[in-house]
Amino acid sequence: MRRPLAGRVLGGVAAGIAEQTGMSVSLIRLGFLVTSVFGGFGLVLYAAAWSLLPAEGEQDTPAERWFRSLTTPDSRLGAILIGAVVLVLLATADRMALAVGVALIGAAALVAGRPGNSTHQVPAGTTGNEKE
Repeated sequence: MRRPLAGRVLGGVAAGIAEQTGMSVSLIRLGFLVTSVFGGFGLVLYAAAWSLLPAEGEQDTPAERWFRSLTTPDSRLGAILIGAVVLVLLATADRMALAVGVALIGAAALVAGRPGNSTHQVPAGTTGNEKE
């Protein structure tokens, strides 16, 4: 299953599901809308489908590209903190959860912005200290 380039409104998830199942794309979009309004599950489902389905003409999914971009321990820690924020916000919607979420996002931003947190790759077989 792929997210087609033609017929998209947002990310092409509904169009891809409609193409695969033969259902009406309008009916699938309505299903996402209704489940989003009543409980928010439609948004979570749409985001998950968008991240796990490759676009037409691409081999990798957005999730695969994002995981490959986590090249440093600090970027991985930032991703874990963002994941924790998402889990906290999904679990509860009270003020304490929002405060914890904001704190975790702030911590992720601090970790990601530390000096020396570069995505520069050192070629294999070198130490990065060689003179040119």
